[in-house]
Amino acid sequence: MAQERKAHVVRSSQERRAEIVEAAFLCLQEYGYAKLTARKIAEHSNISLGHITYHFKDMKEVLVETYRYASLTLFEATQRDLGRSSKSPIEQLRVFLGTGFSKAFLKRDYLRVRIDLWSAALAYDEIATVERELYESYRSQLSELLRNVAVDRQIGPDAVTPLADTIMATLDGLWLDWERRHDEAAIQNGLDGCIALVNATPPAR
Repeated sequence: MAQERKAHVVRSSQERRAEIVEAAFLCLQEYGYAKLTARKIAEHSNISLGHITYHFKDMKEVLVETYRYASLTLFEATQRDLGRSSKSPIEQLRVFLGTGFSKAFLKRDYLRVRIDLWSAALAYDEIATVERELYESYRSQLSELLRNVAVDRQIGPDAVTPLADTIMATLDGLWLDWERRHDEAAIQNGLDGCIALVNATPPAR
């Protein structure tokens, strides 16, 4: 009996782009952005070099979309955690801050990609633009949660921006400190410090 042929799967352009981005994400974990090439992505996946060059105009575009992919992974995890948490504004804030420092996002492979893409943003305007866009999106979510806490605690709205500035800077520092020391207690201290700062903000007069 003739062997059955495997069905030929026809993927859309969007699906192909997603496959390439996921493969690029894995390659970044191994090589870093400076050594990432279309050929390396092709070699470490079932994607042909022709598909990569057809769906992306250059490697900068691949890096931009990979940055979006890495950030989307964190965004989706955050939304899931928020959906499962208490609806208390301060607890929602605590969960929002904590998700980015859960074990899945403190793995060296994931962290290397994030830091590498931050570095790439210094070299390429296109990546810098999307990095800024993603930063503003994350900060916007943080500010909304802080506004909810402000209403709940009767804190003046003028406190939201200084709190957001301080917390965002703290989070960036915690990422880098983790890469240096891998100290879980230090991470928790930093996150607790952010919450303590919010709790210490006095009500509006």
